[in-house]
Amino acid sequence: MNKVRITGFVLLAIGIGLFSLIDGDLADISAGLLTGLGVGLLLTGRLRFQK
Repeated sequence: MNKVRITGFVLLAIGIGLFSLIDGDLADISAGLLTGLGVGLLLTGRLRFQK
C-alpha cells in the first residue's frame, strides 16, 4: 500500500470513530467529510486531478 491509501484508511477510521463517539451536528458533518475523503483516497490511491 502506498502512503495515500494508508492516509485514506486512517481518515476513514477516524471518521467512523467520530460517528460513534461524539454527538452533535458539527461532529456529524466532519465525520462525514473525513469518511468520504478516506474512501476516495482508499479507492483511487492518488491525489491527481483531471484537467
